[in-house]
Amino acid sequence: MEDEQEPPLQPRKQTQGRVLLQTVCAAGIGGTFQFGYNLSIINAPTAHIQEFTNQTWQVRTGQPPPDHLILVTWSLIVSLYPLGGLFGALLAGPLAVVLGRSPSW
Repeated sequence: MEDEQEPPLQPRKQTQGRVLLQTVCAAGIGGTFQFGYNLSIINAPTAHIQEFTNQTWQVRTGQPPPDHLILVTWSLIVSLYPLGGLFGALLAGPLAVVLGRSPSW
């Protein structure tokens, strides 16, 4: 009986493959959901934001903004939107520690 050894433990390849497939599917679906959500969040108020920037320009200068300036301004707003989210996410934790969390009502 001493000569008999138990076979070494081997990982279950089917289980690992299934978990890997589920992870890839979750990341793929979750990633596309986030991308679509972020696009819809910034594109929904497009008309309102452009109207606000046009009105602000007219109040400050007294004349309507040129068409190319409207496009450039909107492009900057859309491209800086994710950076605001990134900085907000990075600062939320430390600010909550320093300032304290809001009381629950």
